[in-house]
Amino acid sequence: MTDDKIKSGGEMWDERFSSDEYAYGKEANIWLSERVSQIDPPPNNRALFPADGEGRNAVWAARIGWNSEVFDLSVVGKQKCHLLAQEHAVTVDYEVDDLALRVFPQQSYDLIACSWFHTPSEIRKVHMPRMLHSLKSGGHFVMEGYHTSQMPLHSGGPKSLDLLFDLDEVLGELVGEKAPKMNIIHTAITSTVLDESALHKGQARVVRIHLQRD
Repeated sequence: MTDDKIKSGGEMWDERFSSDEYAYGKEANIWLSERVSQIDPPPNNRALFPADGEGRNAVWAARIGWNSEVFDLSVVGKQKCHLLAQEHAVTVDYEVDDLALRVFPQQSYDLIACSWFHTPSEIRKVHMPRMLHSLKSGGHFVMEGYHTSQMPLHSGGPKSLDLLFDLDEVLGELVGEKAPKMNIIHTAITSTVLDESALHKGQARVVRIHLQRD
């Protein structure tokens, strides 16, 4: 991947993360942490946190025994993730990379978990299922994102229907022919009250997905 390709997508996030404050807080996404807490980290595990920005989910997971890895577009996010990891005396392997360009190792991860990872649908349809091939047999995929009914609300998320999640559509992609065989553990469209930061605060409509590779 060229630096120019990363920069073109990462500049917005570098600006978002440029404050000393953490844009989405320092604590893990609540639903993600609830689901992941139910999974025992196996010996010599690997856990991937795509688009984890300033690293709050990955750092939390490292604190409970996961060997956390992140890829994200933001150089500043990487720097702040390492600072957060130092606060908690853990390490996180963080690469500045792009979902559409990333080379994923096959059958390598015990866990892939992400929150608010919204991409254009043409990218999501191809590359999210492709990413799932990097799960080991028995590996888990956990995701929370904004539902299409989030559009009129003001608690965060993109103001584009193409970037928001329709559960049936996204689930069809994640268990479809481009993905490995995945078993559905949990799916839901639900209302919740967010209190992650000023950017994610208030009543929200979300999609929650938990899958396990066959």
